[in-house]
Amino acid sequence: MIIWLLSDYDHRKHLAFKSLLTRFSAAFPSAQAEFSVKSRHSLWESLFAHLRDPKRNPLADIIEIPQNWTELFSKLGLLADISSKIEALAQRRYPEFILKELCHEDARAFSAPWWLEAPALFYRAQALKGAVSDPETELASWEGFRAALDRVGAGARRGNFRALSVPGSSGSVSVADVLPRVWGRRGGLFSDDFNRATFTREETAGGIEDWLELAVSGKIELFSPDRFENGPRTPEECAFMISSRKIQGSGRIGLKMLPYPGYPSGGGLMLVYNLAVSASSRVPDEAQAFVSWAMEPRNVAPFTESFGVFPCLKPVFEEHLRDERESDVYRRLFSAPELKPNIMVYPTAELLLERALWNLSLKIARRDYEREDLTRELIMAQGEADYLLSLY
Repeated sequence: MIIWLLSDYDHRKHLAFKSLLTRFSAAFPSAQAEFSVKSRHSLWESLFAHLRDPKRNPLADIIEIPQNWTELFSKLGLLADISSKIEALAQRRYPEFILKELCHEDARAFSAPWWLEAPALFYRAQALKGAVSDPETELASWEGFRAALDRVGAGARRGNFRALSVPGSSGSVSVADVLPRVWGRRGGLFSDDFNRATFTREETAGGIEDWLELAVSGKIELFSPDRFENGPRTPEECAFMISSRKIQGSGRIGLKMLPYPGYPSGGGLMLVYNLAVSASSRVPDEAQAFVSWAMEPRNVAPFTESFGVFPCLKPVFEEHLRDERESDVYRRLFSAPELKPNIMVYPTAELLLERALWNLSLKIARRDYEREDLTRELIMAQGEADYLLSLY
């Protein structure tokens, strides 16, 4: 049995999964299981390579995917319906905001929600002295947060810390970076009826520009050699962190948490990751047994806790929420959660935007960026997305 696991900037995820797989093998001695790690790009390429030539490009038996890839790859016939095979799915033991972007009207499900993360703002109170007097109020809006960054940045230049860190960045600005700000402005990649792409709409382009401006002004580093050689900066070296993960040791270093700045509802974007079983698996029973086993509370709880995310299984999710140090803030985030739409065209549209952001990031890093570059890239990406919509 082969498992494809999504790559992650936090090595603890892969260590925890290796431990999980070892325990599964002990519980099911007859099941031979191994895993390999794939980036989103390489996973996408592998899935479509299988469509082109299934014999030369076999799929893994189990595949970790972003939840909103489910509709696309189930319609392409690559994923098995596991709704009746996985106890958690059969009993719908997930929060409602996850289920609404998962199951078909006939209750079929082609992937099982596994873990989720929620982008939020963290700050070190000591570093904000003299710059922010009331964090709860001043950092609620993007404009207040941006002004605070300027004030804190002046002090950071005299000290040995940076104003802002964004753990998990690969060096360029990504879709995961800009979407919370885009949605905070009430923008999006498509119109509400999904009849046209809206990359160039003022709310969408403005949200992207807000984030690019952080890079243009030097508030975040792009393609920094220090980042690749030494990893992301630790919380002790930063005044602010925008992270979708819980920060280890946050209480010890005086790190506090607030919702992502500028979200009107006080809620936020939820990023959900699922396990799917390949429709072409030669060991479907073993694959389904692993997915079901991995969803059990005693297994999913330590796995998600190891790298600071939340389990999707409802009883464990609620238990983690009760025990979380910043439970009040997380309850605000989960009070009005938003998930990426689980529709066929959305994952490809994200890839189009990702390519545009890569090109813009290169221009910013070379100090060759102009506002017109953003408009041009978004027009081209929107044209391709509209063409995709015409095919469905």
